[in-house]
Amino acid sequence: MSQIIDPISSEIFERKPYLQNYFRNFPSGNLWELGSAKKTGEYYVSLNGEPLSSSFSPLTQAIRLLDTYSLRATDIVILFGLGNPHLIQKISETLAPGQILILIGDDETLIPVIWDKVLKQVMTVPGRHLFSGELFFPLFFNYLDSLPIERVSGLKIIRNPTDTNRNPVYRELEEKTQTVFSAKMSDLLTKFEFERLWIKNSIWNLVHVGKESPTRYPISSLKDKFQGLTAILVSAGPSLRKNLPWLQSVRDKVFVLSCDTSLKVLIKAGILADGVVTLDAQTNSFFHFMGETLHQIPLFADLVSSPTLLREPLFRSVVHSVTAKYQVDAEGSLVREVTAGGELAEQVFTEVGDIQSGGSVATTAFDMLRFMGFSSVFFLGQDLAYSGREIHSTGTHHNEKWLTLLNRKNSLERINEVIIRKRETRFVPRTDGEGSVLTDYVLDLYRHWFEESASTVSEMKLFNVNEDGALIAGIESLSPDNAKKILEKTPHHNYPWRNHPIWNPDNAKADSSTPIFSLSEKNSKNESKQNPKGKPPHYLHHQGSESLFRRIQKDLEFMEQGLGRFERETPKESFQNSDIWIWMREESYLRRMVRKTEIYILRHKDLESERKNQLLIQSIKKEIRYLKRSLYPMMDSFPEKG
Repeated sequence: MSQIIDPISSEIFERKPYLQNYFRNFPSGNLWELGSAKKTGEYYVSLNGEPLSSSFSPLTQAIRLLDTYSLRATDIVILFGLGNPHLIQKISETLAPGQILILIGDDETLIPVIWDKVLKQVMTVPGRHLFSGELFFPLFFNYLDSLPIERVSGLKIIRNPTDTNRNPVYRELEEKTQTVFSAKMSDLLTKFEFERLWIKNSIWNLVHVGKESPTRYPISSLKDKFQGLTAILVSAGPSLRKNLPWLQSVRDKVFVLSCDTSLKVLIKAGILADGVVTLDAQTNSFFHFMGETLHQIPLFADLVSSPTLLREPLFRSVVHSVTAKYQVDAEGSLVREVTAGGELAEQVFTEVGDIQSGGSVATTAFDMLRFMGFSSVFFLGQDLAYSGREIHSTGTHHNEKWLTLLNRKNSLERINEVIIRKRETRFVPRTDGEGSVLTDYVLDLYRHWFEESASTVSEMKLFNVNEDGALIAGIESLSPDNAKKILEKTPHHNYPWRNHPIWNPDNAKADSSTPIFSLSEKNSKNESKQNPKGKPPHYLHHQGSESLFRRIQKDLEFMEQGLGRFERETPKESFQNSDIWIWMREESYLRRMVRKTEIYILRHKDLESERKNQLLIQSIKKEIRYLKRSLYPMMDSFPEKG
């Protein structure tokens, strides 16, 4: 324990408290030693007497290995294997203070052995982190998930060959690390492309709450209202069509929530869904509903969903939610990150309801079911693979479109094959355990999301009615016959949710805090007396939509005035030190609209100040014009007087 009382170590532990845990005297069958190499002043690590690097000159070995890598100042660097102390030191010396270096070992008991001579000096440098041993791997992935990816251009993995060859855990860690990092980069690129659209859509949707048909509700009014009930989440995988007879046989025992792509398939089979989920900020999702009669079905729509779809009275009602991610940051604090535009919802709704998403409609729909409190969930059409080398079930909008392209030389099979061959495909285990099935990179990300989610909802029973798709660990795969047996003793539910205002506008005065099973005409009448005409529902702020609209107008006017003042009075100074930019940084919905430009400047620090100013100001002006074009049609909704 002497290692943890010296002043340098104490200072390190004050800034990185988790490092103290390595000195708790963990039991281990491994004998780690730090030995002197034949070259004076050099050291090597041995495991049970076997050296994990050169015992002659580990420093020369480290330099040669490092020379094979090109490390940039914007890279995250991860070292797998701590068997060469000089490799740890040389990497740290190569990187700038503050640049992230993550050291990964496979045993907690190695750390005290190499702390004084190797790790202590490295850990004093900002940006250096250490995770060694199975107990610390979850902490590593929490840290990796919380990294500010905006400042990073790439991931560089360096391997100490002797370590990575002797223990397969390093390969598993590297694969998972690459998956997490790829998902984060994909998320960032998605934000680059869509954040401005998300913000515009969120503002439009919020401004029209309470103003247009259909009536809009927050999903918070359904939180935990369906406890004890069973739901079926219907996706549009190729296996859906063959399992529709099973769904028809259990329809009166379950709540059916459809992804937008699968709704047409259900309607053609004569199945009326209890709700349909959409997530797309673009107008593409409109085609999934076009030509169908949907007046009895509520639409569960993320706040960023396309206003083109929501402003039409196609649905019984609209249930809004926001996508939010909760993660632990580097300091161990829980951080809520909401999709761009979602932070404005609290100005209109008293509480919207946070839904976590893995990027697809199905992942969002699943978390909605968890949020609403369902005890059991069956997945249908959740192939997450190209079962039978098809992309979607027949009957979807995609297949309807492809049918118009068929001719003697272009079959439906050929269309599917052309699309599949353009994607980054791989084989994964099949649900029935026999062989494998073809999937792609994106679908596999969704599969991992479901697997991780399944491990965190132990209170829910999860079943995948699928014999053709990809195996989802943690979710039991069933044939339709076995799934039917599980539901044999489940009574018919008699559709209790249809008494809720979301499904029954005549009960619009019913209190959403009332359990779903006890909503009745009597309750509705009693609540009607408690909610005088003209008073907004309890889930809405009084004149919240109008206030938000006025705020957005004032924000845009203030920005235009601030930009004009900066260009007239202080054009040579750094714009990022100006009052208008400091104010914008606190207005997250505005700052997110110029995120791409801001990150570009962060990654190109050699740009001249004048060029940085030009890039930021041009970007801000462009976004002001974009928002104003979206907002001006709203002005008729809220006249200056009255």
